[in-house]
Amino acid sequence: MHFVPLVYFAGLTYYFWQKHRTYDVATYMSMLYTITSLCSVLMVMGGFLNQQGGGVLVDGYEPELGVVPTVLYCGLITLTIVPFSFIRPEKLERISNVHRYLIYAFTLLIVLQGIIMYYLVGGSISDLLHGDFKFLKESHYAGNISPADAKMLTMPMPIQFMYLLSFMTLLALPLFFYYTCVEKRSLWKTFPLLAISISPILRGILMADRTEIIHYGLMFFFCLVFFQKFITHRVRNFLLVVSLPVLAVGMTYIIAVSSSRFENEDEGASGSMLEYAGQSYVNFCYFYDNHNPNLYYLEREFPVTSYFVYKNQYVDTKDERTAREGFFIGVFASHIGSWLLDTGVVGAILISLLFAFLCCLVINRYNRTEFDISDVLMLFALGAVPTFGIFYYRYYTVATAFVYVAAGILYLCSKFIFVWGTDDTEEKEKTETA
Repeated sequence: MHFVPLVYFAGLTYYFWQKHRTYDVATYMSMLYTITSLCSVLMVMGGFLNQQGGGVLVDGYEPELGVVPTVLYCGLITLTIVPFSFIRPEKLERISNVHRYLIYAFTLLIVLQGIIMYYLVGGSISDLLHGDFKFLKESHYAGNISPADAKMLTMPMPIQFMYLLSFMTLLALPLFFYYTCVEKRSLWKTFPLLAISISPILRGILMADRTEIIHYGLMFFFCLVFFQKFITHRVRNFLLVVSLPVLAVGMTYIIAVSSSRFENEDEGASGSMLEYAGQSYVNFCYFYDNHNPNLYYLEREFPVTSYFVYKNQYVDTKDERTAREGFFIGVFASHIGSWLLDTGVVGAILISLLFAFLCCLVINRYNRTEFDISDVLMLFALGAVPTFGIFYYRYYTVATAFVYVAAGILYLCSKFIFVWGTDDTEEKEKTETA
């Protein structure tokens, strides 16, 4: 049964590519699940499930990998990917900017957040990179705050608030592509957006975390695929020159953290990395077999409401939930697995349907040739769910959830025409043509 997801997602990837004859967003997402499914097959066949210290839930767990959880895993993931197959990047003709001043104001806000992040984190990075990554991770799990967090607590309240919500700076990534590739602004003017967009990675480094750098890489390629028609040779060469050293440093960091954390494990760093990449399907099946159907938690699905109304988040209830479930819940089981654990099978199906409906609402129609930049920001925020879903549901805290909250506000504003700051690009084009 462990071969089924690999065969299915490989077939789905080929179907999307064959249908559209291009490498689009849906093909990209499906390919990611093909890769993780391959890692899952290698993990099972390699016997890593019987080792200690890996990502699989229980040491020595022999997965049943039944038909029902396998069908749910493949089917619900497909449901969250299919709406993105309506986007045809090669057919995009225009990306407008309905409220130019509003987008400018938001851009300045996240640039300011990025500057605050660099200020608070920058002084600690060099010391941390020479430290013990395993100690840093264990210190984070023990509840110790990072030097940047300690420094942040001494700052005025507005700066603290901006720092806590600084994951919004990831939206600088699609804004960089928009201003550089669509509006064709100078790279000297837009490069700060690219630099600001990596600031969430710096927060991750403080905890010896790998997921933030992986998330950034996944969404960077998402933007490459979405904006492919607008990327000129000049921009492509620039991104190649910039990306290669960053990729080298990122891979070195991931390998160093992995080696530090897993050097004493039976399967070694390489085997543990294989578990890291391939555990989602196995853990999903474990959740299906062992989850207590009488337990329901919604802090992960409604983190903002949960925090401001009930004063807790997923990270606050994880230990309690682990005790009540009888197994450690903080492992990768895909975004579908997160929803299954929180709301049961019926809840996971309903949330997947709701998510697919929301994506269809934003995309609006098949083969759409024009989007507003606010639409693109919303699609970027929504796209992170199945893209990073190879690990878990992304927006599980207030800090991460404000990415889609901010994108959602801009998206709603774009549906109303204000008197000020509207897009006059089309009128200029008509005037120049006349």
